[in-house]
Amino acid sequence: MANTNKAFGFRPVGRVGSTVANQGNTSYSISSNYGTAIFQGDCVTLSGGYVNIATSGPLLGVFVGCQYTDPTTKKTTFKNYYPGSIVASDIVAFVVDDPTSSFVVQCSGIAAVTAVGRNAVIVTSTSGSTTTGISGQQVDVPATGNATYAWKVIGVYNAPGNNDVLSEYAELIVKPNNHLYGASTGTAGV
Repeated sequence: MANTNKAFGFRPVGRVGSTVANQGNTSYSISSNYGTAIFQGDCVTLSGGYVNIATSGPLLGVFVGCQYTDPTTKKTTFKNYYPGSIVASDIVAFVVDDPTSSFVVQCSGIAAVTAVGRNAVIVTSTSGSTTTGISGQQVDVPATGNATYAWKVIGVYNAPGNNDVLSEYAELIVKPNNHLYGASTGTAGV
């Protein structure tokens, strides 16, 4: 049975290794009037101390929501996505930023079991949903990996609905390869 093309961005599933899973997140600022929407599951980075959408590494982590004072209602607003162009001085992004975190993500193309150990790039084939707030990001796993690629594939996600790991849109488990808090640029894929 073929897999469904339904991108959802990056969902935290644990940590690499045998340590206790930490699904916590850290608060960072988003610049007032930042014009790009950031959806739950989108990769983010830092620029000038502020969270920005990431299209490549180095990563800060994965965005999981935000809060800000709504400029119209003057009330504190919590959302699982940042809609963009909010004029407020207190916009806070919640980011899973642990460089040992692991995530499940949909592959945009075919990524066989041989993808394990290879590096992956961020693909934004569709924008996130303003209805659900969920990301449209995926990964692509090129045949050769570059140490600057944002993600490393560490497994195939074993779950119902991830039926055919040899066809398009399989779900993979990845970890940051090129991370702001990592020890280096990353490692080349196998």
